[in-house]
Amino acid sequence: MSLLSVTVKKARYVGVQAAQFNSYCTLKLQNVKSTTVTVKGANPCWEQDFLFETNDVNTGLLIEVWSKGMIWDRALGYNYIPLTEVQYSNEEGSCQQWLALEAELVMRDGEVVGTKNPTGHSLLVDCRFELPFVSED
Repeated sequence: MSLLSVTVKKARYVGVQAAQFNSYCTLKLQNVKSTTVTVKGANPCWEQDFLFETNDVNTGLLIEVWSKGMIWDRALGYNYIPLTEVQYSNEEGSCQQWLALEAELVMRDGEVVGTKNPTGHSLLVDCRFELPFVSED
């Protein structure tokens, strides 16, 4: 069993209406879904930590960024991180990276396997597997 640690830090949006965005992120791994709080503006800052347990590294983490609407929410972009590309580290911030948000999901057999068509928006996340705890005695 591996422990996936994800910190959703902040986003940068481009475009005319970016300042009016009231956005949040959802993180999906297998059947588990977590959501950040909703933050206003073109450069929202969440700094929210999430932990996921998984024993299947052949899957991936889907991050979705949404703009809250009056009637329905609108997707601002997606990013899919294959777990095989996630590093092991116990240092917070060591695996921090800006992810390009893309407009479309790439599906295979009903499963998300990637994303395509950049939106220009980006999201800063720290995504890493926690190293197993080793007692030093």
